Amino acid sequence: MASDPTPPSVIGAIAHDRDGKPLGTITAVYLDDATQQPTWVGLTPGTHAATPDTDDVPTIAPVAGSEFADGRLLLAVDSAAVHSAPRATRADHLSPDEESALLEHYREPAPAPAPVRTTAQPTVPTRTSDGDGVMTRAEEQLDVTTVVEPWTRAVLRIEEVSEEVLVPVTITRQRARIEHLPLAHGDREAGPASSPGERSSGEREPSRSTGWVTLYAEEPRVSLERVPAERVRLTTSWETEETAVTEQLRHEEVELTTSDTPRD
Repeated sequence: MASDPTPPSVIGAIAHDRDGKPLGTITAVYLDDATQQPTWVGLTPGTHAATPDTDDVPTIAPVAGSEFADGRLLLAVDSAAVHSAPRATRADHLSPDEESALLEHYREPAPAPAPVRTTAQPTVPTRTSDGDGVMTRAEEQLDVTTVVEPWTRAVLRIEEVSEEVLVPVTITRQRARIEHLPLAHGDREAGPASSPGERSSGEREPSRSTGWVTLYAEEPRVSLERVPAERVRLTTSWETEETAVTEQLRHEEVELTTSDTPRD
């Protein structure tokens, strides 16, 4: 577990125990190797500390359950536990054995993540693992909402097209026919005397014509007229359709690492 190379604003703040007693100045913040969240802070006792200490290696205190407000960090442990805590061999790193020893010493590591109550910008998260090997794993969840955005533009445009139309039409026409009218006895004209069934040789009966008769008939006559057919108006309506959203979600995975160094 390494210290944070770009520490938050908690660096330089004064740490107090749970009773409000000043413990020293925060000079380091140690991040969890798996979650990269602040888990421990390093304290260097100074003029604010109850017990002076000239050692360059800071005293380690847990972040879990702490409160940061008004430039000071109120820890969830008492000063006696902080002063008697195991010391780290390096100021910028905690080994797995050193972290295990600190967990056993404080006895009350954070059993579960708890919000840090602050009156200023929260800078020290409180999520960590406890001494029983229990850790809260986090993951991202997808929250999909909809917003109204311009999609496309619609324009009304009139185009002229031609189509063939079949219209039935009833027409009337005149037809010629022959009518036979009987003659009265006085209308008959006397012809040359001849025996019945006898025709004069060399003579033919002249043909007679009453003239031409003009017959009339109706014919279809088509005329085109452009008239308004209908009114077209551009309107909008909402339609619902199913779609799919694809997104990459990150989640934490818990890995077990062991140390080859035997513990005393």
